Order: sequence, then structure tokens, then C-alpha cells
Amino acid sequence: MDRPRDRRFRWWMPIVASFAVLAVITGVLVLLFATRDQADPKPVSEALEEFAATSTSFVAGTVARRPPAGVYVLEGEGREEISFPPTSQDDGATMPASVTHLADGCWSFKIDYNEAHWQDWSLCPSGDSLVETGGRTWQAWDFGASTVTNLSTFACDPPALFVPGSTAADRPTERSCTGTNEQVPGTTTSAGTVTSLGSEALDIEGRTVAAIHVRFDNTLTGAQTGDERNDLWLRVDDWLPLRGEREVHIDSDSPVGTITYTEQGSWQLTSTDRAGP
Repeated sequence: MDRPRDRRFRWWMPIVASFAVLAVITGVLVLLFATRDQADPKPVSEALEEFAATSTSFVAGTVARRPPAGVYVLEGEGREEISFPPTSQDDGATMPASVTHLADGCWSFKIDYNEAHWQDWSLCPSGDSLVETGGRTWQAWDFGASTVTNLSTFACDPPALFVPGSTAADRPTERSCTGTNEQVPGTTTSAGTVTSLGSEALDIEGRTVAAIHVRFDNTLTGAQTGDERNDLWLRVDDWLPLRGEREVHIDSDSPVGTITYTEQGSWQLTSTDRAGP
């Protein structure tokens, strides 16, 4: 006959074994996270090669207000984090940005925050204003055992005001764009306001450059929820982006509960001259 102590010992054995397995799994996950690759800064030379391979020249008359096409160099800092699995990645201290001319006087502006995170905007002149027709954000997350990529694509229909003209200066103007995310089912609407905060002078490589300062305050609803604040300074002459600051907070539902994504950072051109080959 088993003694009470023997029965207690046998009752605890499966629990002890379960904790041992959990400890091994946890140890493996910690090891994988410890050995995962961190995102490196995007080399400017690589951005120049990509620009040369994809850029197309459009001849459609004179465009009075559009920045010169090419690759520019930014410097700054930033960080992106997700709550589960808990991980983060940093922006490069140097970030390439490219201006690509599109048809009908439009153009795109793309920033490579690092090799695992880029964002672009499609922009068009409209009178003395600049409007956004859409944009994309791509990221890759290395979890050690696997890498997950994600592309979000937003469209603004009708085009959303990006830089207010004289008729909308100094007052918030509503704007809205809707998009999808490869990793989250459903659609998300980013709606809010853009406000012109007036003209400012920026020091770019010892040069004083006249800029217009605009601020975006957006709220996300639908498949994802959250809020974004972006400040942008653009050269008065041709709307070349000179400086940016951003704060992002987004929640997404998942089988393990709400997953929170946060992002913050800032950047500024090192020079208004384009990078060479």
C-alpha cells in the first residue's frame, strides 16, 4: 500500500515535469531572441542603386513646384517596439531618402529608416496646396526562429491635404485615408487634421533654408486603433521634406490579446544637395 507521502510525490511528478518542459521552451525562446538579427542602417549606396533601377523620367511640361528627383541623406534617431512577442528595432543614425518623379507633376518621397523599415508617400500639387494620394509602410521583424514581414497600404480618396495652401492656412483641415495591413484582416481608417504652423528657418549644413511647418494629428479606427502625431518641415520653394518628427501608438487584436505597436523618431537632411553615385 502506498504511503501518503508516496501518493503526494507521484501527484506532483507531472506538474514538475510540465514546469521542466516550460523551462526548456522558455530557455530556447530566450536564446533565439538573444541571437536574433538587429536591423542595420540602410546603406546610401544601396538606395542609389535602387533609385537608378526604378526611377522613370516623365516629360509632361514644366512643373513649377516639385523637389529634384534623387537620393538625399538624413540623420536622426528612432525606435519601433511591439508588445508581443516583445521586441524592438532602432532607426539608423543615417537614413537615405529618395524623391521619385511621377506622372502629372506628382512625386513620391521614401525614407529607409533602416534595412527592415521603410515608408513612402505619394504626393501631388493642387493649386498652391500639396495633397497626398496614398502611402505605404513596410517592416520586417526577426524573432530568431523566423522573420515576419508586413506591408500596409493606404489610399486617400479623395486626395488628402498634405500642405495647406493660402486658403487653408493657420487652421486645422480634416483629412482621411483608408488602408489594409498584410498581417491584420479588415480595413483601417486614419482620419484627423493637418495644420499649417507657419514658416520657420532651418539650419541645413550651415545654410538657412525657409520651411513651412505642418502638423498631422490622426486617429486610427477599424481593424487597428490608435493615434499618430507627425510634424513635418518642407522647403518653401519646392516642398522638399527637410525635417520630420513622429509619435505612433497602434493596437491590434490577436488570439493572445491586444498587441501594441509604438514608434517614435526624428530626422533632418544633412544637406539639400542630392547624394552622388
